[in-house]
Amino acid sequence: MKITNIEVIELRVPGRRKLDLDPTNNGCLVQVSTDAGITGTSEVDSLPSVIKAIVEAPPRINTLMGLKSILLGEDPTDICQLWHKMYHQTSYCGRRGVVMHAISGVDIALWDILGKLEGKPVHQLLGSVQRKKLPAYTTIYPLGCTTDEVRRSIDIGLAYPVKALKIAIDPFWREQTDLAIELLQAARKHVGPDMQLMLDATASFSHYEELEPLLPALRDCNVHWLEAPFPLDAIHQHRRLSNCGIAIGAGDTGLTAPAEWESMFDEGKIQIAQPDISWVGGFTGLQKIAEMATERDCRLVPHGWNTDLTLASNLHFLAQHETEEWAEFSTSSSLLRWELTEENLQIDPQGMLSVPETPGLGINLNQKTIERYRVS
Repeated sequence: MKITNIEVIELRVPGRRKLDLDPTNNGCLVQVSTDAGITGTSEVDSLPSVIKAIVEAPPRINTLMGLKSILLGEDPTDICQLWHKMYHQTSYCGRRGVVMHAISGVDIALWDILGKLEGKPVHQLLGSVQRKKLPAYTTIYPLGCTTDEVRRSIDIGLAYPVKALKIAIDPFWREQTDLAIELLQAARKHVGPDMQLMLDATASFSHYEELEPLLPALRDCNVHWLEAPFPLDAIHQHRRLSNCGIAIGAGDTGLTAPAEWESMFDEGKIQIAQPDISWVGGFTGLQKIAEMATERDCRLVPHGWNTDLTLASNLHFLAQHETEEWAEFSTSSSLLRWELTEENLQIDPQGMLSVPETPGLGINLNQKTIERYRVS
């Protein structure tokens, strides 16, 4: 079996002009085709036009190549070798950032192909399966600027039978400390004492002193983890938080290649790694980061604010991960979030998500949705 084509498909929900942190209104699919008639599919949380350019770019030298020129004619089942080949032969323009996004999309699609070929779900190919269900948490964004808005936003997440919920804040928390504390306390009161509550700071703070006034309230409100407190380059600011009494998570705002994670682990001293499978090199890269996290006694909870394609990918990884961790469930209002796939992964009454058991990712695209939202 050989790879015959790699296609990048851009999807866009019309009428969405306001830019925010929700990527789901503008989708980016990667499809890898083979001469055996088996196609692998993935999605990438990135710029579709750039991913398309990285895939289709003609080669210049053997370390400045587009992914299609690297992979056409190759055996799609030799995934580890192909990962290293892509990484090396894009090294003059890649190694980090958006090239890793493109590699991620191809890697996930290759695992989808292998699962379909062998008649196995991806989690059986990755390692020893330890669980068939994972606990889900919902993410609330935007949260709002008043206590009434906070309660209404949280009710969207509480509509699902989850035992954990993450609220994403806006940068005004940096300047309006009293209001931030009021909103946080309102959130805790609204969800009750038994709900596990996490806080995504969305890199709203630039240094420790800006965040320090909020720490007592975070502890009083029993915030389970604080995610993305600072921009990723502020590694030493992360380290200053390492003994604040709250688990610190990072990586979901842009860390890519596994080698890029070393300084965040060793210098930033984070307690929770939050890689996005569509940024870090797909399943192959995510497994490398998981090994690094385990060596440092650091938890790994994947980022996953996208459609069921990403959710399924995370569930396959978490099914065989060393420890049970939460799976992030997007509550985006985007039509693509709910209509992109034929399957509809749902949280059961116990707050759990079932790992797909059909071959590959176990997810099939809704072709009517593709036709409706595809960008020419």
